[in-house]
Amino acid sequence: MLNNSYNNVLTICGDGRNVGKTFLGASIISHFSANNEIIAIKISKFKHLNHGNDSLREVYKTHFYTIWQELAFSHKDSARYLKAGAKISYYIECDDAHLFDAFLKVYNTLSKSYLVICESASITKYIKPKLSIFVASKNYETARNKLRCLNQSSLVLKERSIEIAMPQLFLLAHNNKWKLKYSKANYSYV
Repeated sequence: MLNNSYNNVLTICGDGRNVGKTFLGASIISHFSANNEIIAIKISKFKHLNHGNDSLREVYKTHFYTIWQELAFSHKDSARYLKAGAKISYYIECDDAHLFDAFLKVYNTLSKSYLVICESASITKYIKPKLSIFVASKNYETARNKLRCLNQSSLVLKERSIEIAMPQLFLLAHNNKWKLKYSKANYSYV
């Protein structure tokens, strides 16, 4: 599956909760959505509880995964992407065994002219994105189950670094593809 290149996809993963993954994704969307149509996809095994909330629409459901589309702003990470300027924001809840199928269910409906940001700890097991950014914690070592994502990353940013708020320092969007401005070796904050 890793032979499949997704040149319009940028993935974000990190050391765990509250290290700035969603903040980074929202910063990228906010900066680049003025000139590009960006789709956001957040994938997690955690349930996205609807509780009768009209801001969520169930797009597709199987016994193995559920795909939601955000329709309005809320405190949820996928809604933060919508608020930042994403054309559409999806939340996929599933386990790793069905992650690739769920991702493809959304991805295959999109125009290749869209740029895609996918926040997921495991998607790079199944696809080869154009870029993958890892957000490293300042407070603890990378857990063993995150090392694969860290080692495959195009770029590693430290939690609370200025680059997380200013992706234009390191990132370009050109011809419906993501691109680093400089080679990885030129980044002092890696």
